[in-house]
Amino acid sequence: MAQGTGVTAADIARIAQVSRTTVSNWRRRHEDFPRPVGGAGNRALFDRTQVEAWLARGGRLPERAPHELVWEQVRAAAGEGADPAEVVADAQEFLLDLSRGGAEAAGTAGKRLTARPGGDELARALREAATTPERAREFSDHLHDAYVDSLGGKAHITPGSLADLMAALAGVGGGEVLDPACGGGTLLRAAADAGATGLHGQETAAATARLARARLGLHTGHGDGNVSAQVTGGDSLTGDAFPGRRFDAVLCNPPFNQRDWGADQLAYDERWAYGVPPRSESELAWVQHCLAHTRPGGLAVLLMPPAAASRPSGRRIRRELLRRGALRAVLALPVGAAAPVHVGLQVWVLHQPDPASAVEPRILFVDTAAGTEEEAEDGERRPVDWEGLRRSVTRVWRDFLGAPAEVADQPGFCRAVPAIELLDDSVDLTPHRHLPVAAPEMSGREAGQWSGRARRRLLRVLEDTRASVPGHGWAGREAAGWRMTTVADLARSGALTLYRAPSSGTASPPGEEESGPGGLRVLTLADVLGGRTPSGRPDALDGTAEPEERVRVRPGDVVVPSSLARRGPYRARVAGEEESGALLGANLHLLRPDPAHVDPWFLAGFLEDEDNLRRAGLGSTIVRVDLRKLSVPLLSLAEQRRYGAAFREIHEFRVHLDRVSAAAGELGEHLSSGLRAGLLAPPPPSGPGGAEQAERSPDTPDIRQT
Repeated sequence: MAQGTGVTAADIARIAQVSRTTVSNWRRRHEDFPRPVGGAGNRALFDRTQVEAWLARGGRLPERAPHELVWEQVRAAAGEGADPAEVVADAQEFLLDLSRGGAEAAGTAGKRLTARPGGDELARALREAATTPERAREFSDHLHDAYVDSLGGKAHITPGSLADLMAALAGVGGGEVLDPACGGGTLLRAAADAGATGLHGQETAAATARLARARLGLHTGHGDGNVSAQVTGGDSLTGDAFPGRRFDAVLCNPPFNQRDWGADQLAYDERWAYGVPPRSESELAWVQHCLAHTRPGGLAVLLMPPAAASRPSGRRIRRELLRRGALRAVLALPVGAAAPVHVGLQVWVLHQPDPASAVEPRILFVDTAAGTEEEAEDGERRPVDWEGLRRSVTRVWRDFLGAPAEVADQPGFCRAVPAIELLDDSVDLTPHRHLPVAAPEMSGREAGQWSGRARRRLLRVLEDTRASVPGHGWAGREAAGWRMTTVADLARSGALTLYRAPSSGTASPPGEEESGPGGLRVLTLADVLGGRTPSGRPDALDGTAEPEERVRVRPGDVVVPSSLARRGPYRARVAGEEESGALLGANLHLLRPDPAHVDPWFLAGFLEDEDNLRRAGLGSTIVRVDLRKLSVPLLSLAEQRRYGAAFREIHEFRVHLDRVSAAAGELGEHLSSGLRAGLLAPPPPSGPGGAEQAERSPDTPDIRQT
């Protein structure tokens, strides 16, 4: 193993198989923990040899798997801070040589590998590990996974389960398959598993193309020898490696939002059969590239950003795809199904129309994301149920291929729409816009009972709110001439401590308890303004500070926004037990008052004062609040508690009003939908002449006759 390699706190956590919080606590509590040799804050670098020696002395160094040691050797061979892609490609090609020629194989990859610093040791470790072709493939997968993890958010990877679904939709069995943006070869591997006989790929990055070629060689080498794999380097749009060639199926996860895809030099390219793609619509260039390489009757399946279905700049090409029968289906995926994980991506299924079988085109819309929003109430989104998703999607896809006009509408899930219905001004292909709305699944009697319960619940909440209206017994007085002090002065005196969500490596407040990252929550700005419990997740925090370096909320803390819209609300939140232990989210400040000197509710109430904010705010549209300039009256603790109790009473009244609003909205929505669905009937008009009004005059027009 290379000596003197620099490692971060995150690397140390992986070496010791602990959380990053634990590493942070080791640094704080153990004086003999190795000192940083570079970097600063949460980007500090430590000498790996010193760290491993310290872990070993304390019995904290676990036995490591061989592939973990090999990955560290790969990083060392690449050099500190360098992209290890070239070394990973060398190692993958070396594993391919070993799987084909045994332990004595060397080849060009072996020579490149051993020429690198530490390469001899890395090659020796790979030889010892890859004793059989099966072990070589296993090591290849471990190495690829470690490389993808090292890329973090920069990785443009197709998850294996999604790749399997796309291969199933394309029906690749027994055919030649192309992936013109193949990356590490995940889609082509899925095609091989689904029975494809020929795999062809192209990838812009030369090292990634080498990696994909080696992985496919390892993956297909254990079969009956009938699967061929070919991967070339270069940009598919500007340097097509397969000009004029057509395949049985095309699978593609193209790069999104490209600005330099060659729009100027490709303006007259023959591939643009459905229209010249606008400069901002690189995805539609990839769509047409894939169609140009698909044989008549063959399918192309692409992963697409949702904006491509509705952007005005692409509507002309979308219209042509519909009019000429090239688009077959649009499938909406749940948020988090693939990177970028904050967006619900789509799968487009297209085919190269066969002039000999012209039929009225229909497009299948499927929304697998429906109903997933409820899963995010606590900030935790459940993993995608790929098995269930694939089963339901492939079933309706088979039905659609067999008889498009006979696919039954499934409210909220799928519908086969005639293309003529989509040829409007916007040509919007977003699935949920074209699905039937789910009808209420209850009888008229059940609807009436439910409405009665919702109405009684609203009346109870209204009664509770009436009883909580503040101000009873509050006496008028002359305007108080307060003696004021600022938050900065209170902080200097030790009456409170001011924290903010860190934008760089700053230490946590002393005395924090160790906690694993799996149980952490984040109190967000939306939570504070909306009066919600902490709903954020640590992995949604910005990447400039680790969870253990962030402030944890305690009961009695006062949390306020660091900025607000000019006309927006400014709320000070007094933390209770529900917020205890949550991490302080971005754009928030936290004041921790000493309960012997400052009452938190008194402090929160005066921090919300509009005049106070005007004096301490900077900016026009978005106002940045300098919390240190906010002022509060100098009152005795007893007086503070008296005012604090009043502010708390106002806060609880607001909470009751929020509950009333929620209950009223629920009741109103249910009553409205019940009336529209015919499950509820309003009473006849009451009052004088009501009975006569109920009987329609012969001269009154009947809406059914108009």
